[in-house]
Amino acid sequence: MPGKFVRLIILMVEVEQPEGISARKLILETARHNVISAYCEEDAVELLRRFPGVDLAVVHTELEDSAFESTVRRLKEVRPDLYIIAISPVGAGDKAAVNSVLSSHDPQELLEFLAKRFHAATSDGK
Repeated sequence: MPGKFVRLIILMVEVEQPEGISARKLILETARHNVISAYCEEDAVELLRRFPGVDLAVVHTELEDSAFESTVRRLKEVRPDLYIIAISPVGAGDKAAVNSVLSSHDPQELLEFLAKRFHAATSDGK
């Protein structure tokens, strides 16, 4: 249906925030996307297996124990077609393994990218 915005199911894999919720997650949920959070590689893989309807994964490059590349590889083993966005303050390491790389410093950039790439909703009203 033209003009209709998509609500996505997003697997977000990032370092656990001491304040309890990341700005990225808050912005995505405000736009009414469903966000499933994982804070380590094992949880990310298990959640992807439990929720096969996930539309894409957002993986922070600064996971504990340098687990970024391993996490991306294992997610692709579970779902080879999974679209993966790396978010990074400096660069994405093995960029060939991911579909896109965005800055971790600008959560709004992620929302705008999803709107362009997936015709995703950018707010609760559109």
